[in-house]
This record gives sequence, structure tokens and C-alpha cells, in this order.
Amino acid sequence: MGPLMTCRTLLVLLTFLASTMLGFAAPPRLPLVSAQGASFDCPPPASLGATPAAPIDSAARPAAYPIAFPEGGGELTVFAAASLTDAFERIAADLTVANPNLSITFNFAGSQALVTQLNEGAEADVFASANEAQMLAATENGAITDAPTTFVRNRLAIVVPSDNPAGIVVPANLGNGGVRLVLAQAEVPVGRYSRESVCLMGRDVASVGAEFAARVAANVVSEEEDVRDVLTKVQLGEADAGIVYVSDVSAASDEVILIQIPDAANIVATYPIAAVAGGDTILAHAFIGYVLSAEGQATLAALGFEPVA
Repeated sequence: MGPLMTCRTLLVLLTFLASTMLGFAAPPRLPLVSAQGASFDCPPPASLGATPAAPIDSAARPAAYPIAFPEGGGELTVFAAASLTDAFERIAADLTVANPNLSITFNFAGSQALVTQLNEGAEADVFASANEAQMLAATENGAITDAPTTFVRNRLAIVVPSDNPAGIVVPANLGNGGVRLVLAQAEVPVGRYSRESVCLMGRDVASVGAEFAARVAANVVSEEEDVRDVLTKVQLGEADAGIVYVSDVSAASDEVILIQIPDAANIVATYPIAAVAGGDTILAHAFIGYVLSAEGQATLAALGFEPVA
């Protein structure tokens, strides 16, 4: 097995091999989590947004980037939000070319799931979250003892299949009758942000019509564990639309169409990163240093992420 292997990649590979041995090779279909008739609890205006209860201190950054990896390399394990899959895999490819003895293993999942795994004793060296609330939870539970650093931002976007069977062209169309909408679960950062965004859209009654949030909620047919599962459902044509991050669209630009969400109704997610308590701090700090370096930031920007400042 090569130096780069993700849990998601391994799962897909095993599913494909099993299906091939049985005489068919259809793409794996994700389980459908029924959510028809869901409801959104739109909070008061002052409580909307992506800011956690306590801010992450992003001032405690190393003085210089990048930080050199040990000559002997080593084995680095990174727990990262699913929306970072493409960017971090590209960063890892660059790092392993420059450091042949370095092996990087990723665990990509919803940030809340990763925090649960860390709290249950899963071993990792780095944790990168799609929101500050989950990093704060990991810190409060002792899984993170270093000061986290906010390293990138991301925005929401609507995606529809390339053939766009529901004819969705503007966000207001998400409230049309019969639209099959997929969202991440409410406890997942992108799921929370998606619901907040819909609530913000609903305030512009002139554009989206009355009871917009209720009509959108009624169209939710599936709630997924992370943002990549949302994207996959849309790619496979199992949904007419989904809400993901802008950065996710680069992974399926030929299979989905991006529909922008206006700034007034969008949620800007902030991503903190930190070394995990009990992990290899030398490798962790070197990886974080590269992510924060000009090279790492350029990779993130190329895949649709936005700089912190």
C-alpha cells in the first residue's frame, strides 16, 4: 500500500472489489437516511452565523514556515474534515515527494465524528476541523492541548446534477414542490451552516416567497454524515440538489453544476488546525507549518478555499 491512503478510499476500494467478485461493478450507493418532512428551527437573527461560543486563538502561530520534517520521515496520522479531502491529499502528495520517508494516513469524516473518535481514544497527530465549535469541543475534552490556528475559510454553494432534472437555477428554487434536497446532518458543520443559510434566504420574502424555510425543509429527503456524502448523492442523481462547500465542487466539476448562494445568505466557515495530544508533535507541527506556508495556502486556494486574511 502506498504512502497515501484514506479511510474513504479504502472503503470504496473494498466495495468495488467485492462487487467485482460477485459479477457486477456498479458504483457503490450510499445508504439513504430518510428525512422527508423535516423541519428547520430558524433561530433569531442575532444567533445566526458560524462563530462559536468561544473564539479560537489564531495568534499563536509558529514564527516561520515551512517547518522542516525530520530527515528520517515518519508516520503521520491526520484527522480532517471531509471537505479537506482533495486539498490535503494534494498537499500530502507534495510532501511525500519532498520527504520520501514520510508516510501520511488520513481519516476524513464529519468534524463532529472525528471529535467523537478522538474523545474515545483514537490515535492521531493532527486534527483539522471545519468549524471552531468542534475544535473547542476537542480542546475541552483534552484531545487538543496546543493552541489551534485558523488556517482557511470556506463558503457554501448549491450543487445540482449536470442534467439538472429539477430545473434549479437560483436558490429560491430549493423551495419548489417535489425537489429532492440532500443536506448533511444538523450536527455536522456544513449541515448546521446549510440550515442557517436557508433561514437567512427566507428573510428575503420578495425573492424566495413566504414560508421558504418550511418548504425547503419539506423537500429534504436525506441527511448525510458528511459533506462528501451529500456531493456523492447529487453526483449519482439520487438528489436534485445539495448544499456543500465551494471547495467540494472541484472534485466533481464535470458531474455537477454550482449555483452560488448570495453573500447575504451565505455562511463563511472557518477551519482551525492543531496537534493532537499524545501524538507526534514534531511531525504534527511540520505538517501544520506546511499547511500555513505559501505553498500550502496556494494549494488550498486552487481548490476553492479562501485565505484567513
